[in-house]
Amino acid sequence: MKKLGVLLSTVGLAGASLIAVAPGAQAAPDASCSGAKVISSTPIFRFRRPPGFGDVRLMRDACSQYWAVVVMDERLPAYARTNAFLFQYGGSNAGRQYSCDSPGGTNMVVAGQRTCRTPKIKSTDGRVTFAGKAIEYHNDGGGFQPISENQTGRTR
Repeated sequence: MKKLGVLLSTVGLAGASLIAVAPGAQAAPDASCSGAKVISSTPIFRFRRPPGFGDVRLMRDACSQYWAVVVMDERLPAYARTNAFLFQYGGSNAGRQYSCDSPGGTNMVVAGQRTCRTPKIKSTDGRVTFAGKAIEYHNDGGGFQPISENQTGRTR
């Protein structure tokens, strides 16, 4: 398993170097920002009742970057969409909200997919807290409507 991780990180760094050369691309991520961990997680319930159909997770890495991730239990059917949101409380950007569709995110979960993440937001201000939220939408012929959601606790 360790060899796989080294191989994937090597491939990822090589790919990041190529991307960094492209015009308008962001700089390659800092390799020391590893150690991503879940700091809060909660299941997503349809119509606010168990069983859960996925999880929303609030994540943090070694560089004090925070993001939200939604992971559905199964790949979504054509009539479903899911999005994760990251809420920032306190500090100079209090009230900011980011989604998987925000710049730096991986785009909303659509048919055939299971996961997405919001952009990574750096904060070393000890007064700032974050929460992650996920909303699942279904289209039963009248457009996409929210059918499930849940939110992690606010934490640092």
